[in-house]
Amino acid sequence: MTTTHPKASDNSTTYTALWALVAVSGVANLVSSVAQAPLVVNLATGLVTLAALTALGVRHLRARRTRV
Repeated sequence: MTTTHPKASDNSTTYTALWALVAVSGVANLVSSVAQAPLVVNLATGLVTLAALTALGVRHLRARRTRV
């Protein structure tokens, strides 16, 4: 069985930025929940986290289709 390793390219910075956005917005969402911030802040940080995770999922699925 052969394994393929992803090549380092310009996409690696995009993946890194998206994962960093997920981490930062997730922590911000946690902090805003614990600090009982207004609902708008919780929704905004949650939507940013969801959008970044969706973008990562879409990129993964598109890359998987091109490999097959």
